[in-house]
Amino acid sequence: MRRLFWRIFGLFWVASVALILAIAWTTSYNFENEKLPGLDLTRMDFVLNDELRSAAHALRDGGMDGMRQRLRDMQELRHVIVYVLDAEQRDVLGREVPPEVREAIANPVADSEGLHYQRMRLRRLTAPDGAQYVAVARFRGPALLRLLYRRPNTFWTHVAVAMVISAGFSLLLAAYITAPLAQIRRSARRVARGDLSARVGDLPFGRSAEILALAREFDQMAARLKDLVEGQQRLIRDVSHEMRSPLSRLRVALELARAQAPAELAAQLDRIEREALRLEEMIGQAIQLSRMETTTPTRVEDVALHELVADIAADAAFEAQARPCALHVAQSMPLTVRAEADLLTSAIENVVRNAVTYTAAGSTVLLRLDRIDGQARLRVRDCGPGVAPGDCVRIFEPYFRADAARARRSGGSGLGLAIAKRAIERQGGRIHAANAEGGGLEVEILLPLA
Repeated sequence: MRRLFWRIFGLFWVASVALILAIAWTTSYNFENEKLPGLDLTRMDFVLNDELRSAAHALRDGGMDGMRQRLRDMQELRHVIVYVLDAEQRDVLGREVPPEVREAIANPVADSEGLHYQRMRLRRLTAPDGAQYVAVARFRGPALLRLLYRRPNTFWTHVAVAMVISAGFSLLLAAYITAPLAQIRRSARRVARGDLSARVGDLPFGRSAEILALAREFDQMAARLKDLVEGQQRLIRDVSHEMRSPLSRLRVALELARAQAPAELAAQLDRIEREALRLEEMIGQAIQLSRMETTTPTRVEDVALHELVADIAADAAFEAQARPCALHVAQSMPLTVRAEADLLTSAIENVVRNAVTYTAAGSTVLLRLDRIDGQARLRVRDCGPGVAPGDCVRIFEPYFRADAARARRSGGSGLGLAIAKRAIERQGGRIHAANAEGGGLEVEILLPLA
């Protein structure tokens, strides 16, 4: 938004400066070409004639030396230049004579005030010794530059004041446009981070009709989005709660059936019990996920991450023996983070158990904890088949299964990594996965240090 501010400011300021210069040029041009009252001369012609008269007086009073000194003095006047040519058309100061000056001497036009040719004035001079000369006066450069040369202090003062005023108005206009957009952008970022209560509200500055309409439409969109998300989460929560009661009754009925059923039905009853437990686990995870998305962090405390990882690794190593596989903490260092201990524990457990579940039999799951760029970094790598490159982001979506065979084999609910992602982001961290070199999947967790 800062770049947009300066682009708007620069655009309007440059346009204002260009307008000022255009007005100055037009004013100067019209001023020079305006005819003087009572004379058939423009102001420009009058100035040129005045310089020619000055050269003639210098020649009459001081001879050639006086005129040369006067011509040298005129050279310091940056807006007018006077050439004085002798009978052989050589400049008396030895300067190179432009072709247009020679053309003016060859084709002079008489008027009521003397001689002229296009925009030059001419005058014939006679020295005290009788020598004949022709003086040609002309302006240097275009009208705007002549205005600069003729009135440098006044012109630059006026331009500087005008540029300062235009800069102030350009800054005000840029702020008027970008300030409300910046407020809308901040609200959009809050919504993108999950704060669905973010609203633009009243705009203290930049209250144009179009911006106000945009702000109202954004607030309406955010309110509608909040209603939809909350309705979806409420539906999941209500359905989950409603399903727990029949599940509880099902387990009671299952125990009664197990006590009365013949032995040959034991395998079927065990299968019913496993599916009921799995369904109950999915309901619990769905409620946990919904709760994380609808509540703000509470009970934030300092957590010794290296100790937490060590405890989780010890528990997971015991469970890994059933694969059979091993789990090894290859790197660790004392690190402390500010987080909700329960949610952080659940997130890391889900990632580690996911790695233990999918690693190859007889392989080793590696955990590495270190520090990078002021953050704690935990990497969990398995030796499993990995996932498709396009699924490395989608595996953190609820109920997403990168590979049906792989997912069904574990009996997973499809919510573990989704819960881990929500929990890590809730602590201000990030989590992502990538296929490791040599095979397997590596999940990296980044958390801000306390």
